[in-house]
Amino acid sequence: MALHRFQKGELGHWLRLVSDSAEAGTAEADVPKHVAEALVTLRCIQAGEDGRWMITEKGKLALRMEEPGAIHVR
Repeated sequence: MALHRFQKGELGHWLRLVSDSAEAGTAEADVPKHVAEALVTLRCIQAGEDGRWMITEKGKLALRMEEPGAIHVR
């Protein structure tokens, strides 16, 4: 099991990077192996058909919760 202690804002950083690079015509996200393993373990990302990292629905939710305007932050 990949264990990674994410610092404040780090989860959002990596998820945003994966999300931005999942679009066609963009460069693949350069995510360190240990971070990618942790995100897969958390079910926030998964490998797509072409082998590129794709953000899951759970990852999208985590990304929304990292935003400053999230309801739990108010």
